[in-house]
Amino acid sequence: MLVRPPLREEKQLLLLWGVGAVGALAFRSFLLRLSLLFPRCPFRTLTGLPCLTCGTGRAGRAFLHGDLVAAFHFHPLSTIAALLVVAGGLLAPLWVLLRLPVPDRLSLSPLQRGLVVALLIAAWGWQIARGI
Repeated sequence: MLVRPPLREEKQLLLLWGVGAVGALAFRSFLLRLSLLFPRCPFRTLTGLPCLTCGTGRAGRAFLHGDLVAAFHFHPLSTIAALLVVAGGLLAPLWVLLRLPVPDRLSLSPLQRGLVVALLIAAWGWQIARGI
């Protein structure tokens, strides 16, 4: 993988990512109250089966409460994604301050894309099997 110095816009984006991560943590009580307004899943209402993202809202609420075990129980992939977003957001400003290089291009090979799709399908199967 080729790396290069970050562009000005990329530095701004990394700093914004950091502000977003800190803001999400700082305003978590507001986000918890806001999450109660989310509607029920229309796919599940119509079919009785969980959709690919069913459990994400409950996982997000558990995540904001700091209960990672419950969050992982409700939706493992969204919990992992939330951890990566927050950790990345907290590390992004440090990346800019240390003037570390960024990847020149991020692209997935067909095999990697297939693995991502397989992972999403497996997660959906997990949700259906567990009845979440």
